[in-house]
Formats: sequence, C-alpha cells, structure tokens
Amino acid sequence: MMKEFLREDLRSIKPYQPGKEIHTLKLDANESPYPVPLEIRAQLATELLNGNDYQRYPDTNADRLRDALARQLQVERDNILIGNGSDELLHIITTAFAGKWDKVLCPSPGFGMVRYYARLAGAIPIDYPLDDDFQYSLSEIETAIMDHQPKILHICTPNNPAGSVMPVPEIAAIARQFDGVVVVDEAYYEFHGESMLPMINLYPNVVILRTFSKAMGMAGLRVGYLVCSKSLADEIYKVKPPYNVNSFSQRAAELMLEHREIQEERVRKIVQARQWLYQALAGLRGVDPYPSHANFILIKVQNAAKVYQGLLEKGILVRHFEGNPVLEDHLRITIGRGEDNKYILHSLAEILTKMEDW
Repeated sequence: MMKEFLREDLRSIKPYQPGKEIHTLKLDANESPYPVPLEIRAQLATELLNGNDYQRYPDTNADRLRDALARQLQVERDNILIGNGSDELLHIITTAFAGKWDKVLCPSPGFGMVRYYARLAGAIPIDYPLDDDFQYSLSEIETAIMDHQPKILHICTPNNPAGSVMPVPEIAAIARQFDGVVVVDEAYYEFHGESMLPMINLYPNVVILRTFSKAMGMAGLRVGYLVCSKSLADEIYKVKPPYNVNSFSQRAAELMLEHREIQEERVRKIVQARQWLYQALAGLRGVDPYPSHANFILIKVQNAAKVYQGLLEKGILVRHFEGNPVLEDHLRITIGRGEDNKYILHSLAEILTKMEDW
C-alpha cells in the first residue's frame, strides 16, 4: 500500500471541481454575459502581432496596473496588491495571517474557498450564521468574535450566494473593536455601489478584495486586487508569490480600466435585468427569490435537485448546492442577457407546473 504523504489534517479535504455538465446556457458561476469588449481585443491583438516581451518575466508588482487602479480608486499605488484572481489573494491573506489552529470566521452561507484556504493554512474555519433570510447580523458576528477570538474575519458583501449586504457603518464598527484582520470581499461591488474603500486608512486592519472577473467580464484572464493600508500591504507582500499575474492579463486589465464607460453601461444592463428577473421570479408559484445586490439571484424551490435536473435537460446550467444543508432546496441563477433570463423563467415555469402534476 502506498504511503500517505498528504498532511493528515488535509486528508478529508475535497478539491474544488467545477461542474462539467453539458449545457447550452451557462448561468452557474456569476460570470458576465458579455465578452471582453471588441476595442480591447483589437488593441491586444495589435500589440501581440507588433511585438511583445513575453520571453521576459512579467512585472512582479504589476506597477502600471496598480498605478491605473490608484488613479481610479483615489488611493496610493502602495495600497494595492494584484493577484491571479481574488481567489489567490484570499489564499495569500490567509497564509499571511492565520497559522496552525488559528480561528478564521466565515459567513454561512458563504464563498466556499474561504474555508478551503483556512484549512490549507492549518487554521480552523468557523462559520457564523446569517439569519433566516440570509442577512448579516452584527450581533451574531460580535458574539462569534468574543467566543472564538479569530485571527481573520471574513465578510462578503454582497454575499455569495445570497446577494445580501452588510452596511458599511456596521463593518466599520466591527473593525474598530476587532483585534484581527477583517477581509471584506467586494467581488460584486459594482452591482451594489457601497464600499469600505474610503476608510482603509482609518481602519488599518481592513483588507478589501475586488476582481476583474465579474463586472469587467475577465474571469478567464484571472486578475484580482486588494486594497488596504500600506502597513498591512507591506506584510501581505512578504508571502505573495513572484510573477503571479502574467503580462497579457495585466495589459488586458489596464485596457479595461481605460474603457470604464463600457463596463458601467454593462453593469447598468445587468442590474436592470436582475430587477426584472427578481420581479418575474417572485410572481412564479413555487419560487421564492431572495433580494440580491449582485449579478445573481438565489431562489428557494420545493425540490432543488429535480428543478436543477429539469433545467439541465433544457440546456440550462445553474448552481446547485448538493450536500449543503444550509442551502438545501436552493439554486443560484446568474443574471444573463434579456433572452437568457426570459428562457430560464419560462423553463422554470414549465418544470414547476409538471412537478405539480407528479
């Protein structure tokens, strides 16, 4: 029998495996329904054909991208760190601040990779529950901090998968009292508009995470960034891998920032589509949608497994939380284009009508 080499505390962990079901409409991963704008693709193609330095390592600090972000966000370059998606930044932050047996507080329900990276660091992920409507509770978080004395507190706002938010004043109140690092995941910020960003120098223990994957439609190019006080950024840099974001992705992100008007128009369309779909779902018998501030809507149905399979048979892939007791009988639907949203609405209505007859 082969010797078990993996760390004992990791032997029960399950690797992340995205769904590979056959589909024609992909609405399971909160991706943008819009491709990278033609203007940016044309510029990248021109630069690629006219010469590049891809034989060289990329700028390890992504300084040009950090400068562009600093101008847009009205912070200093040294407040920003670029990552290979915000997923990598979550891993880096956890590695920097949580060690063996340290406690890490995670919202439940919440983004699963938070718990995953805590376990990789040897830390202990501990859930704090959202309420029955999947809204944040300030008192619940304060109690969890007192009970567990964590090194890191995670707050995802808007929350994935519920789309709920935590008011900025409440996050600030926690940051003032908490003797640890507060990670505020703002991956869906553009669809909501409220942020802790103006307060990063008032609260030196706060780290804000953002991404180019959602509103900017660059999920395949893997670019994320964090913003925090310079002192905290200096500490995080100590564990950041060198050359972690490739040159092509850095340049694509720079160009995306030069075309903010395109991104802002697409966000407006997605928000309008979200509002339309929420109202339509709310009027559908057998479906209970949760109000969302992101680019997706979480719904509750009587039998999520059957509804999920029924949608899949129609070529629609949504997020099913199989095996998650908190999200039993829930599905998450990414907001698509108008025709996509109408198709899933009609498909849901048909599936639920047939289920009533079973």
